[in-house]
Amino acid sequence: MIVQPCRAGFHHPAGKREVVEAVSSAGPTACYGLRLVELARTPSDRSVSALNFGRYHAPGRIVLFEQPLPPWRVPGILSATLVRRFERSGAIIKLLAEIGATQVDWPRKTLRRFMLEDVLMHELGHHLLQHYKGKRTVRMARTRDHEAFANRFVEKRRSAMSGNGY
Repeated sequence: MIVQPCRAGFHHPAGKREVVEAVSSAGPTACYGLRLVELARTPSDRSVSALNFGRYHAPGRIVLFEQPLPPWRVPGILSATLVRRFERSGAIIKLLAEIGATQVDWPRKTLRRFMLEDVLMHELGHHLLQHYKGKRTVRMARTRDHEAFANRFVEKRRSAMSGNGY
């Protein structure tokens, strides 16, 4: 595991220990062939206003990006799907219609929960599908199917992780 220091105003919501515990809790099949989990800075080529949580790089590398300190002020209105994902992890969403933005607040350890239960497990789902299909560096399924598989993996793991106090 690699942990890059965060920029000013950012943090890694889940630390090395929590990430290792979460990956281990997914079981040996899910983490077989996983080579590296990296807590990294958000890539400099990404928009400052874009939400970037994590990424899977085949074969076997998961990157979890630093996050701004809450509360967040996100330009525009978040999609209903993203609002549901955030609220399921405990975020408090407030529409700021007068300025055309959305405020996302993460009380206590809810952002850590989101990063572990949603983002990390989603990327681990991508790893599981990719590794199972032959460890190639090219995508082994259409993007839509890859995302659907990763989302199903998240839902399957969510109840198990909630029982572990994440």
